[in-house]
Order: sequence, then structure tokens, then C-alpha cells
Amino acid sequence: MKSNKKIRIVGLVVMVVAVIFLVQRFLSFRVDFASLFTAKTMPGLVLVTLAVMATLFISSLIWVRWLSFFAKRKIAIPATYSVYVRSNIAKYLPGNVAHYALRQFYGTSLGIRQKDLLLSSILEIFCSALTALILSLVLAKDVLVSFFENSIHSKLILAIIIVVVVVIVIGAVFFAKKKGFSASDILQYFRQKEFGLSLISVIGLTACNLAIYGTTLLILLGSGAAAGPNSLLIVSAGIVSWFIGFITPGVPGGIGVREAVLLLMLSPVMADDVVLYAAVVQRVAFILSDVLSWVVGKLVERRQAKREYGKSQTIQAPR
Repeated sequence: MKSNKKIRIVGLVVMVVAVIFLVQRFLSFRVDFASLFTAKTMPGLVLVTLAVMATLFISSLIWVRWLSFFAKRKIAIPATYSVYVRSNIAKYLPGNVAHYALRQFYGTSLGIRQKDLLLSSILEIFCSALTALILSLVLAKDVLVSFFENSIHSKLILAIIIVVVVVIVIGAVFFAKKKGFSASDILQYFRQKEFGLSLISVIGLTACNLAIYGTTLLILLGSGAAAGPNSLLIVSAGIVSWFIGFITPGVPGGIGVREAVLLLMLSPVMADDVVLYAAVVQRVAFILSDVLSWVVGKLVERRQAKREYGKSQTIQAPR
């Protein structure tokens, strides 16, 4: 009971800090927020918010898939979804990796080993990056190549990337030694037939998520005169901007980076103010979906707790 209380306290502190940091960063856009919540814009905002909430559910299914593979048993979807969305809010903390750390912390309530939680997160990141990279190269190769070239020429960005990679590698090696498992222990998982099936299903689900991200942008720009002929470009911009925001180290939730990429890709065919407006509305929808999903996750958690309490009372009741 004490450990559960500590987990709740840590989760609450992380959530509060993340929300404060998020609000501070978001207000730096200096946008007239009153214009975002009008009778004309609300349907699109609600639709996009619901669509992004659906991607969070799909992402939790991806995590369930990997957890089930490593744990060699079926993992309950409701409990896993609750942990996923409650941890997800921490991605707005500086560093853009805090939600993975919080997931390790919350994940113990699922009865999963720390090693399996870590491997599941690593594979989730790898599959997300790989799928997004492939789609980005297919849909907008020039933009992606230009981004990487600029990153290499920028000594600061290159230094940050190198430091992040080194820290991750050192952390992984230290964790592996501490837990007492070697590379051969990990490779034995990847030789199994179930791994290939899990990989294929995860890449398919990830592609669906990325397609939804791109389509949400199309929904917001669909009323524009130039949106029709450039539908594929708009969807591509949504996917590429998500990918670059995802891989850029030290950017909480990709805030600022994704919006800049959208302007870069869509400015040649659409007015900057239209693109910026759609980017900000999409960002609002992303934030609302994260917060609402967190609320749903808390409700699921409470329902699970009540169910377990009811079962314990039934077992303890005298016959």
C-alpha cells in the first residue's frame, strides 16, 4: 500500500510539473486563443482531438503487444492503457523522454519485470522511428535530407544528438550489467517466430497512427482553396513534422519543431498565417487529447481498483 501511495505522489508531481512547463511553452506562441474556440473551428478541433485520442489507444495496444511478447502471457489492455496515458503526459517535461522513465515506474503495477518494460519501450521507439523514417523518405525525401544536412552543419544540434546517444548507450549498458543479463539474453528473444509477427503488427499499427496524424492536419486545412490539390503534401507534412519532432532531443512533445517543419513544407503552396493557424490548432488538439486521455486513464485506474477491492471483499467474506 505504501509503494502504491508513493507511485501516486510521484505521478501527481510529474503531471503538475509537466503541465506547468507545457503551459509556459505554449503561451510563448502568443496566439489569440479566443479565435481558436469559435463555432466555426470547434467541430474540427473536437474531431482532431478525438482522432489523436484514438492514436494514443492504438499506441497502448502496441505497448501491450510488446509486453505480451516478453512476458509470455496476455497483458490486460485496460490496465496497460491506464499506465500508458498517465505516463504519456510526462513527455512535455524537458528532455522528451520522461514519459518512458515514468512508464518504467508505473509499469511495475502490471506485474512486468523492469527488463521487459525497458525492452518494450526501446522496441516501441525503434519501430516508431523506423516507420516514420520510411514514410517520410517516401513522401518528402528532400525535406528530410535537408533537415539532416542542416543538423550536421549545426555544431550545437550535432553535439546534442551525440550526447543524447552516448547517454542512452551508457545507461543501457549500466542497466544491463546491474540486472545481470547479456546481449545473448536479449538476442534470444529476437530469434523467436513470435518476434517477427509482433514486429509486423506493430509497424502496421504505427503506420496507422502516422496516417491519422497527417490526416488531422488535412482536416484542419481542408477548407482552404489550396488544400485539395495538395492533400498528399499536407498529409506528408503532418507525418514528417511528427517524425522530426520525435527525434529532436531536448524538445518536450516536439513543441515548436513540428510547427516549424509544417511552415517549411507548406509555405510554398499555402499562406503562412493559414499554416501557422492550423499548426497551432493541431497542437491544441494534441494537448487536449493527452490531458483527456490522462483523465480517462485515471477513471480506468479507479474502476480497476474498485473491481479488485470488490473481489478481495468477496474472498474475505465469511461463508
